[in-house]
Parts: sequence; structure tokens; C-alpha cells
Amino acid sequence: MRRRLIWAALALSLALNVFFIGGAVWIRMHVPHHPGGGPFAGVPPRERVEAVARDLSLDAAQRSAFDRFIRETRQETKQVREANQKLGDAAWEEMAKQQPDDDLLHRLFDEISANRREYQTGMTRSLQDFLGKLSPEQRRHFVELVRDRQDHHGPPLLRQLLQ
Repeated sequence: MRRRLIWAALALSLALNVFFIGGAVWIRMHVPHHPGGGPFAGVPPRERVEAVARDLSLDAAQRSAFDRFIRETRQETKQVREANQKLGDAAWEEMAKQQPDDDLLHRLFDEISANRREYQTGMTRSLQDFLGKLSPEQRRHFVELVRDRQDHHGPPLLRQLLQ
């Protein structure tokens, strides 16, 4: 009896694994995969920028402001990511010690937070400068594009544009 129970459990386990793997393969083959998700999933960054600019019908001055916003914000994003990566690495190294220095950890995490806050403030300023160049209808449409989260698993449009 005990032996039959073990074989039944193994057979059930095998069947479940086969169904799980089969389902995963079916999904891979039949459901389109879009890295990053979102409205411009799988589209290279430059083409995302082009698509948004076309969608907004930007004139030359607005396009220049949009390109400047994207360029400056990408640079700021890269800088804050690199700075915070170094601080985060230092925090992990400190936490790995037998007796971590709590004051140092607090300072490191405070600096990471301050960097993020400064970045968000600068990005908000840059975004407001760009939005100020748009007509009310274009501004409303851009905000709709940014806020449209049909794919709640993918990154927001602004993050996609800044990659």
C-alpha cells in the first residue's frame, strides 16, 4: 500500500511538472513577449522618442525642447543611478561586517534619498520647462500618454523614454 502511494505521488508530481512546463512553452510560443512592457514595448529608445514626438505633432521648437528634456534627463538619470549604486554598494559592504556602523549606514541611506529627491526635483523642473512649450491640447495629450498604464506590469512611459 505504501509503495503504491509513493508511486502515485511521483506520477502526480511528474504530471504536474509536465503540465507546468507545457504551459510555459505554450505561453512562450503563443503570447507575444515585449521586454519592458508598456505602450512602446520592444521598441528601441530612439524610436519611442520619435513615436511620442509624432503623436504630439511637435513643431521644430517643441521638438528641440523635447529632445533637450530627454537628453538632459537621461544624463541625470545615469548620474544618480551611478552615484546611488556606489553608495548602495558601500552600504552592503558595511552591512556584511560583523559589527556594522549604524551611523554610517544611516548617512549612506540618507545620501541615497537626498540624491533621489534632488533628481526628482530636477526632473520635475525639466518636465515643466518642456510642458511649457506645448499647447494646452498637446500638454493634456502628453500627460495622458504618461499616465496611461494599460500594462501595469511594464514601466511608465517616461521611464521608457529615458532608457
